[in-house]
Amino acid sequence: MEAAAATAFACRIAPKLLAFLATNHKLRQNLEHDITYIRNEFALISAAIQQDDDHRWRSRPSRDHMQRAWVKIIRDLAHAVEDCIDRFMHRVTISGTSTWLRQAVHRVQTVTVRKEFAKAIREIKKISQESSKLRETYYSASIAAGTSSCSAASSSVASETTTQMAIDDTLSAGRSVGMDAPQDELLELIQQQQQQLKVISIVGFHGIGKTLLARRVYHRMENQYEARAWVSAAEQGVPTNVLKQILQQLGIPTNGGGNFNKLCAVLRLYLGSKRFFIVIDDMQTEFWHDIKDIFVGLSGRVLVTTAIQSVANACSSSAAHDHVYAMKTLADEHSRLLFFKEAFQDDNPPVNKEDQLGSEALKKCDGLPLALVTTARYLQSTGNPTRENWATLCHNLGVHLETKEMLARMKCALVHSYTSLVKHDVKTCLLYLGIYPTGRTVRRGNLIRKWCAEGFIQGDYMCNALDAAVANFRELVNRSIIQRTDASSKNIKDQVKTYRTHGMMLEFILHMSKCDNFITLLYDQLAPPPPPSKVCWLSLHDASARVANDLSLVRSLTVFGKAHESVLYFSKYELLRVLDLEECGNHLEDKHLREICNNLLLLRYLSLGAALTVTVLPKEIKKLQLLETLDVRRTRIEILPTQVMELPCLIHLFGKFKLQQGVGGRKMLKLQTWCSENSKLETVAGFVVDNNKSQGFAQLMEHMKHLTKVKIWCQQSTNNSMDPISSGSSSSSKYTHLSEAIKGFIKRSTDKKAHSLSLSFNDRWCQDLLVNLSLEKEQASSCYLSSLKVEGGNICSLPPFVTMLGGLTSLCLSSPHHQLSGDILAALSRVRCLAYLRLIASQLGKLVIVRGALGSLRRLCIVVEVMTELEVQEGALPLLESLQLLCKDLNGFCSIMIQSLGRIKEVTLHDGVNDETRQKWKEAAKNHPRRPKLLFVKTAEDVDMGSEPADNSESLQVDGDDLQQDDDEKEDTDKIDMLVDFVSKTCLGTMMNKESFEQGMEGMVVGENRRKRARTVGEGNSMDKVFDRVKLK
Repeated sequence: MEAAAATAFACRIAPKLLAFLATNHKLRQNLEHDITYIRNEFALISAAIQQDDDHRWRSRPSRDHMQRAWVKIIRDLAHAVEDCIDRFMHRVTISGTSTWLRQAVHRVQTVTVRKEFAKAIREIKKISQESSKLRETYYSASIAAGTSSCSAASSSVASETTTQMAIDDTLSAGRSVGMDAPQDELLELIQQQQQQLKVISIVGFHGIGKTLLARRVYHRMENQYEARAWVSAAEQGVPTNVLKQILQQLGIPTNGGGNFNKLCAVLRLYLGSKRFFIVIDDMQTEFWHDIKDIFVGLSGRVLVTTAIQSVANACSSSAAHDHVYAMKTLADEHSRLLFFKEAFQDDNPPVNKEDQLGSEALKKCDGLPLALVTTARYLQSTGNPTRENWATLCHNLGVHLETKEMLARMKCALVHSYTSLVKHDVKTCLLYLGIYPTGRTVRRGNLIRKWCAEGFIQGDYMCNALDAAVANFRELVNRSIIQRTDASSKNIKDQVKTYRTHGMMLEFILHMSKCDNFITLLYDQLAPPPPPSKVCWLSLHDASARVANDLSLVRSLTVFGKAHESVLYFSKYELLRVLDLEECGNHLEDKHLREICNNLLLLRYLSLGAALTVTVLPKEIKKLQLLETLDVRRTRIEILPTQVMELPCLIHLFGKFKLQQGVGGRKMLKLQTWCSENSKLETVAGFVVDNNKSQGFAQLMEHMKHLTKVKIWCQQSTNNSMDPISSGSSSSSKYTHLSEAIKGFIKRSTDKKAHSLSLSFNDRWCQDLLVNLSLEKEQASSCYLSSLKVEGGNICSLPPFVTMLGGLTSLCLSSPHHQLSGDILAALSRVRCLAYLRLIASQLGKLVIVRGALGSLRRLCIVVEVMTELEVQEGALPLLESLQLLCKDLNGFCSIMIQSLGRIKEVTLHDGVNDETRQKWKEAAKNHPRRPKLLFVKTAEDVDMGSEPADNSESLQVDGDDLQQDDDEKEDTDKIDMLVDFVSKTCLGTMMNKESFEQGMEGMVVGENRRKRARTVGEGNSMDKVFDRVKLK
């Protein structure tokens, strides 16, 4: 964390300082030398700490006290610099478009502020110089003292390594639990009757049992292959050493030499016509392409284990029958059995299923075999096996990970995962996950936007901050550190685009964050430890106690559950950038939102997810000049004031709005001009337009040049029940105006900036709007609208422009109360680049997919009440990897069709299908060469929907390929409307009514918050009054 913090400063704070000084020329002349000194010093400090970062985790904790103390001083200094900038920047910065008169008044108003800033910077420089002198004085002495203990430390590290190996050996011994089913699946994959080469990759998080599973299979194959070898790629390092080790195990002498090409030739010559079985354990780099030519054309099996998804894909992608086997954590029953076997050293432990002994440990181990074994042995070594004692020990499990020998192997696995991350901003993003409660799933889009708002990600001329954040997220997924929620859990809430991290990894993250004062976590407990004096990133988990600390330095506040009402006194958060109240259980009102807008002037991310009684966005929101994300989807806010559209930094806007009425022609023209020149909006999900007066957004949309993701609800006005079709030219012009805005949005999409569009409308709007959305063939082919969702009324025909779009990769057609006709389905086959197709209807007409149609399709999802006929001809859908048929009645529907799908990896069916159908599909999946996963998703009738407001229910979506899942527009548009339609049409039960839920929430009342206006706000108002007087005069 030290390296991540220092690197963040060097990459973020120094440029921020220089950018700030660039607009203050006189101040720049006075401070330029001081700023250069601080920037250079922190660059050197960052490099030194990065070099030492791995050493911290590979040495004993007692050896780096001096380094840790010095880093703490530097980290506090970095925070002080950033706080200094944030306190002054918004007070002295003025828009570049301001008139000379306003700029002159502003300079007069901020003379004192600029002097205070210069004084603060010089003080920080002095502190930096003093910290460097302190390190020079004491660090050399600590090195001299540490030399004498070097040999002892080395032997201690060697002892620790021996302990780790001993634990690893015992994990491979007699008490393995839950491995029989994975072993049988792997043996079936290996023993399938292909004579050619087959490469199977086992991928999963460190400690999940990959090596143990591979070793069990390796021993079972002992007498079935002429040539066998087991090699650890991590120990051997480079491919040359791996080949030498394989040759040695095959009995071929290498005499310690031989270049790479010679070794390849010798190994291929030896294998020849022999049947071979080779295991390459813990492959950490993608060197398979360097050695695969050795095995091509031979008859054998290669088994690879790795924690890196890209390595697994590279190894098992050469042939259609190669396979990537993703390991899962143990089921609850197996977790309990393994844990208590190790805790009591007994194959029949004296523990009942109802006994709560060890429940806290089981929750934190999260089904990870290595965590279960090491934690159980540690608890067993402490004696006194009572729930209270074990719960106390598990409460601070992160601390014990760093200090207890019995947990050394688990620590080694966690440290390896952490240190394998090359970029330090990725490590910072990982540590940020510590704000979430154990077991809580995380929505990908929200997390990425928060990373950007926190300032962890810095873009450059080649990659903006959002793209860099997405790359960081994918890196964490690629290394199995965080994982997508498994759809096989049969929970509809887990079938959305959510992710989670392993429980033990979260303990490790929390411990690191607390040690470095990165995350402050507060929750109800009997004897809570005192929070640190300086709180920067604060997360509250049902913390009902008052927070007595000074909160003026808090940069980020996230609330889960209920918090003490004093936490919601927003006037005391001077430096807050991120405010996430999406899961806050407090009763928020309009006055809280006004207080936020009046005081949190540095806010970049605002989510009011649970604020059900908030109804109005105040005009004071214009003060949030740095706001990047505004999310009010779960509130009652329906009208969007024009001040929101004029926020200069706003990028993402979530809700369901109508633009405020009464915007005159002059004001609208001014807004259009401002949007053309200044708007940064990329995501708007979304706006409501109707046939009455709510057409304002359509007039602004064509002027938002950066817009890439849009959702629009087209609704019949409640104030005008007249049929729009009969309303003559006025209505027609409105349709045309909206159509032109959408066409302009589509035309602006390019291959470098693909767009996503979601349209939801009722029956009366549907046909007129779709007809007016026609595009010329030449225009459509050059447009890169990547994602299109059309939902609502009776969709009679597929708009012609859809089949002409050159870049359309994702398409969803949703008409839950009507049938999708065969004409629409036939037209879909003409969409050239479609990779994801989703169809939702009460009934589908006959769908025949012929050879050559939908050749790029990778995921197909069909949600219907009645499945009429689906025929996939031989050779069709050559790239399909995921097939989802969510229909309860599949009786007689042929499961043999998947045999023609050569690349199928996953098949998902409705959990309500009968046993006969279920068995047929299981047999079909088992007989398929690729052995696709077969999942059965649970329906809404088995989920308690009363615990959350209906508007927040998630989409009926299962885990699948990254292509569509990575599209955040889909995440934001697949809401309760689709789920309600699906539930109502499939007779799955009645969902809780939104009004009844909200009435039940009315009892949650929070005392009125005291409000205190910040000094900075007062100064801002003062300046405005001065300007107004000068202007009037």
